[in-house]
Amino acid sequence: MQTHQIGSSAHTSSFRHRQISPCVDCVSRSTCLHKNLDLMQLENLTGQYVKKIKIKSGDPIFHNGDPIHALYNVRVGFLKVEYSLPNGHHQVNHFATQGTLVGTDGIADGKHRLDAIAITDGELCSIDFVRIQSLMKAEAALQEAIGHSMSKEINRTQEHLFSLGSHSTEQKIAHFLIDLHDKLGETYSRLDSLRLPMKREDLKSYLGMTSESLSRGLTSLEKNHYFQIRNREISAIDYGKLQQLLESPN
Repeated sequence: MQTHQIGSSAHTSSFRHRQISPCVDCVSRSTCLHKNLDLMQLENLTGQYVKKIKIKSGDPIFHNGDPIHALYNVRVGFLKVEYSLPNGHHQVNHFATQGTLVGTDGIADGKHRLDAIAITDGELCSIDFVRIQSLMKAEAALQEAIGHSMSKEINRTQEHLFSLGSHSTEQKIAHFLIDLHDKLGETYSRLDSLRLPMKREDLKSYLGMTSESLSRGLTSLEKNHYFQIRNREISAIDYGKLQQLLESPN
């Protein structure tokens, strides 16, 4: 299956002739990199470089070594972003959901260093990289938007690295659930119940633990009434209690 590459002149030409940007009525606009642009900027700027694309679970968005053609803002659904080696070893770097910008790993030298794969059906906003680079030279609002989104993801990565190195198994799970709650909180009204979109294999990779440790940690948290779990369904989540656990000494 081919990765999604949005970089041809035909696509760029179609962007330039769009009358209305797909960003104007976007359901995730309040969480994405364009959230601070006004209506006129959304209409005049984003229509020149944004295109919506549908994705299916399992679709590769880009691979390690691919040239950068686009940045991607998750509109609906989930991606896993991971670092992989030629020998088949891989480590999940993060899970991207509504409003998350992915693909910035390719900015440094023009080639992606990570893999991004859809783990649910959904939609992405494909941001033509060449076009937005050109517009950023004249539009301070775009420079600020990209910088803000990249900084937000760097901060999340630093928090995750701290959790990996300093937290117990139960605290790592608590941190993950609280972070997922924060990511989804502006969009979803019912957050005391979540269906985890990722497989346990991917979750244990992201949390830096074995399958056995993950299973024991989930069982321990359920036994102590932090939540109830059935397969991928987590319900009756007590986020206040999870936060207390996260702040307690190991």
